[in-house]
Amino acid sequence: MAMSMKRKITVSLALTLISLTVGVIMIVGWSFREYGIVNAKEKATVVSELVRDGLTVHMVNGIMDKRHYFMEKINNSRNIQNLWVVRSKSVIDQYGVGLEGEKAKDAIDASVLANGNGLDQIRETADAVSLRVTIPYVASPECLQCHLADKGDVLGAVSMVFDISDVRASGVQTIVFVSILSLIVLALISLATDRGIHRYLVLFDSLTQAIKKAHDGDFSSRITTTLTDEGHTVADLLNSLFTSLSDTISHIDRKITILIGGTHHHDENPLIRTSESVDSLVDIYKFKKTIEVDRDKTEVYNHLVEVVRERVGHSDFALFEVLQTSGKLTMLASTREQWFCDLIKCEEQSVCEECRALRTSALVFSDEFSNICPHFASGINSNAAFMCLPYRVTEEISLLLQVVSKDMNSLERIKFELTSLNNYLDAARPVLETHYLMNILQDSNLHDGLTGLYNRKFLDEFIDHITRQATRTNSPYALLALDIDYFKMVNDTYGHDIGDTVIKGLAETLLASIREADVAVRSGGEEFLVLLFNANEEGATMVAEKIRERFANRTFAANGATIRKTVSIGISIYPKDTDGMWRAIKMADIALYKAKDNGRNLVVRYQPDMMPEGNY
Repeated sequence: MAMSMKRKITVSLALTLISLTVGVIMIVGWSFREYGIVNAKEKATVVSELVRDGLTVHMVNGIMDKRHYFMEKINNSRNIQNLWVVRSKSVIDQYGVGLEGEKAKDAIDASVLANGNGLDQIRETADAVSLRVTIPYVASPECLQCHLADKGDVLGAVSMVFDISDVRASGVQTIVFVSILSLIVLALISLATDRGIHRYLVLFDSLTQAIKKAHDGDFSSRITTTLTDEGHTVADLLNSLFTSLSDTISHIDRKITILIGGTHHHDENPLIRTSESVDSLVDIYKFKKTIEVDRDKTEVYNHLVEVVRERVGHSDFALFEVLQTSGKLTMLASTREQWFCDLIKCEEQSVCEECRALRTSALVFSDEFSNICPHFASGINSNAAFMCLPYRVTEEISLLLQVVSKDMNSLERIKFELTSLNNYLDAARPVLETHYLMNILQDSNLHDGLTGLYNRKFLDEFIDHITRQATRTNSPYALLALDIDYFKMVNDTYGHDIGDTVIKGLAETLLASIREADVAVRSGGEEFLVLLFNANEEGATMVAEKIRERFANRTFAANGATIRKTVSIGISIYPKDTDGMWRAIKMADIALYKAKDNGRNLVVRYQPDMMPEGNY
């Protein structure tokens, strides 16, 4: 690369210098030529005036018959090859043709006599160069004393031929000298270019190779240079940049690999690999945020089936929900529902006991052994391939994904997607577990009779389970402790029926303000507890303020009157504030009473300095 660039620069510079040299030579040659011509013309003008003045003197002195001596002397002057004088017709008519017939000798003489404009002509041969100059004599007032003519008439002309060969010879010598000098300058410049830019070209070549490798994700190249100026600074900066990029991308790649449990992208370019991994994380995050607000597990399954369908492509698949205790299989989705059911006899209770994937909790592939699964071994085409993926959601619930591909190559492509599938299943597990738990709770007697919310018994029986789930899935809970302000006054003033109406109104406000995955509990009397699943401090405060504002805006009919009530709310975060769920509930209660002490109708976040001395 450097040598190619060096040749280009040298050739370009040489062509430029040659062009300049040719231009200089042409200018010098033209200048010498023009100088010789101009010099000869100036000399011709001087000679013509000399001839005119001499002839005038001869005429005045009456010795015109002896003018040939004068003409010969001038004609023998240096560089004048020939000189002659011609008379106009008016002068010939007055004085005759003169010595040796002073008539126009050629068309140039005739043209000058006719229009009074001087002419010049260059004649070149291999041996010599000559300049013919013809200058007219125009009648002046003094001439009219001797000539029968008017002022401005052409009386005659003088023609001279000059030898300017020496000008051409000098020009050739100068051109040769300039050419030799230009060649010497060209050689010196080429040498200086070679020595001056070679190190920069080597640096450029090193930069090019390093950047090409960096474009392919290889940042291991380092730029070397012998320069000590800005080029060395550029090399150092780029080397530092490549090192930083390499370390950063490797660090990101390792962290992402941990997050997604191993990468399913095998591109050698770490930039592309990292970009694809980040895209996968973003897609999984979007999936998780989507299913967190699904109303029930059916909606979660529908979103999960979309992911499976995209990952398995054109292969047939079936997704089952499996009850571990009973062995019951429920088909959630399938490309060929009846075919899969007939294939594995999913109506039989013994399916789970015979299923190798469920029994071993391990992946099963047909390329391990052709008859590894008794259901698929004889039920599919001999060229087809299958896979069974078990996934444990809870101790009671599992998922089973079965995929049948047309050949082993298609199965290999699906194997490539297994990491991605597991990541989506991991994202869905806590949400599914919450929905399973909610389904269990809905079937139990853990509800408050007045409001339909969960009661205190729910907390006693399931708080440990919720704690384990939050710890296992690393999902925080925000706890809201609520109490209706001055509720006793309602019962005392309007009766317990109106008090029950107010309590049910708050329960309705709670259910309208939280998600399906969240839990609302009537913990006693006018006291309530809300557990917000996977909520941070900001989100918990936003939900609490929404509950407070909505309840404050409700009106209740009370024996012909209309009343409004407010609620005070305390917030704590598990496990941020404490590693025990019961302690977190206690902290929310402390924050609640802080809200009451500060004027009620407030939302207060628990702070460590609120805890009374001697507690916890």
